[in-house]
Amino acid sequence: MLDALDDSGPLMPGWPPDDPEVTEAVNRAMADGSWGRYHGPHVPRLAEALADFFGLPHVYPCCSGTFAVELALRSVGVGSGDEVILAGYDFPGNFRAIEAIGARPVLVDVHPLNWNLDPSRLSAAIGSRTRAVLVSHLHGGLVPMTAVAEVAQRHGLAVVEDVCQAPGAVIEGRLAGTCGDVAALSFGGSKLLTAGRGGAILSRRADVHQRAKVFCEQGNHAFPLSELQAAVLLPQLAKLRERNERRRAAVRHVLSRLRDALCLQALENQSDSSRPAYY
Repeated sequence: MLDALDDSGPLMPGWPPDDPEVTEAVNRAMADGSWGRYHGPHVPRLAEALADFFGLPHVYPCCSGTFAVELALRSVGVGSGDEVILAGYDFPGNFRAIEAIGARPVLVDVHPLNWNLDPSRLSAAIGSRTRAVLVSHLHGGLVPMTAVAEVAQRHGLAVVEDVCQAPGAVIEGRLAGTCGDVAALSFGGSKLLTAGRGGAILSRRADVHQRAKVFCEQGNHAFPLSELQAAVLLPQLAKLRERNERRRAAVRHVLSRLRDALCLQALENQSDSSRPAYY
């Protein structure tokens, strides 16, 4: 990754990165036939590995990050006619996920330091129909979740974290995705953990997990992550911490080279105890 930052390396590194362990996982899944099964060993192993990584007891894999956001909202009880607060600048699928439920997105301004949701704007946006706050951590920016949680608890709101771009990031000493009631992950083709498509929700709440299962298991899992997708994600998850540190080192190098560029200002996070996972 750092090769792209010197004069001898390529302009942009390839993505997804060449990974012998991923190739080996694909070959094993092909050899044992698990790649083509409805149910097999890889999805349960991935759920267990994600639960261990995040320190959360409940993980529910699904078909995409966008659906994971919708499922997370449904699982905390957001329904038709409710309102969900989110940043005015966010991934378009998050607005669509709210509308798919029949709820209404309520927009608040972003923080000028990192273009992510500004917690100081939340209280003014809360109304009688507000049910949840949807918090996305985008482009290496991290929302201070302690401030979000304080407002949410005061008003009885659920907190949904979108960590699709930030698996493994640390916010105020805690892993992103562990700071709210439920979190959404994406395994899309450009994400730090990639299977081309896929997602998951994470929670410490058994009731949230149960609502997700009831919604999705319509005779069979209606919005599944495949066995082959789970197989290629497992070796990537094992390397996530190391690769995130390499990305942070790359960003530090770039910023050091641009220090004297007066027309540019880097994104900043408000807490020294936060460590981004750059997307």
